[in-house]
Amino acid sequence: MKFAIIEDSRSQAEVLKALLRSEGHQVEVFADGASFLAAIETRSFDFYLVDWMLPDIDGDVLVTRVRERFGWEVPVMVCTARTDEECAADMLRLGADDFVPKPVRYMEFMARVDALLRRRRVRVPSELHVGNIDVDLDGRRILMAGAPIELTQREYDLAVVFLRNVGRVMPREELLSSIWAREADVDTRTVDTHASRLRKKLGLAGESGLMLTSVYGQGYRLDTVQAG
Repeated sequence: MKFAIIEDSRSQAEVLKALLRSEGHQVEVFADGASFLAAIETRSFDFYLVDWMLPDIDGDVLVTRVRERFGWEVPVMVCTARTDEECAADMLRLGADDFVPKPVRYMEFMARVDALLRRRRVRVPSELHVGNIDVDLDGRRILMAGAPIELTQREYDLAVVFLRNVGRVMPREELLSSIWAREADVDTRTVDTHASRLRKKLGLAGESGLMLTSVYGQGYRLDTVQAG
C-alpha cells in the first residue's frame, strides 16, 4: 500500500513512516499542505494520513480535496492535538474515517490503520468497467467487448492502474515503482514498451472507447472518447 503522510513535524513523520514501512508499506512524507496538493494533481495514494493543523493549509482543506478528487473509498486518517468533541465531529463530518490524538500512541495508531485497511478490502469491488473494457479483478482477466484479451502479468497490472486512474496523468516513475518495484534492471523505457503493447491489445487508440496518450516529459493519461 502507498501511504501519504502530511505532517510538519519531521520527527513525528519519521516515526510514523518507520512504523508503516515495517509492515511493508510504501510511504511518502509531505511537510506542508501545498506540496501535498501539488503532488496529487498527478498521482494518488492508497491511504492518507493528515495533520489537522499545518503551518500553511488547514487539514480540513486537504481532507476535502482528497474526497473531491479520489472519492470516498480511499481511507483518510487525521492526526491532531485537538481532541475536543467539536473538533472531532468536524473532522469526521468533513470526510475523515478516523482520527488519532497527539501525542500518538503507536500501537493504537497501527491498530486503527489496520482496521481501516480491513474495511477498505471489504469495499473494494471485484470488477471494473471502463469504456468497452471489463476487468475481472479476482480472476485477473480483461475482456474487450466481451472477448478475453491475452496479457502478460505486467501488462495486466499496468492496464488496471490506467483503468483505475482515467483522466489523470500517471508519471512513468510512479508506474515503474508500483509495478516493477522489485526489478532493479528495468527503467522507464519498460513502461513505454508495455504501454505501447496495451494500446494495441486493448484498442486504446479509441477503438475501445478509451485513448491512451503520452504526456511529454511526464507520463501517460487514459481518457474516455467516443468509440470508433
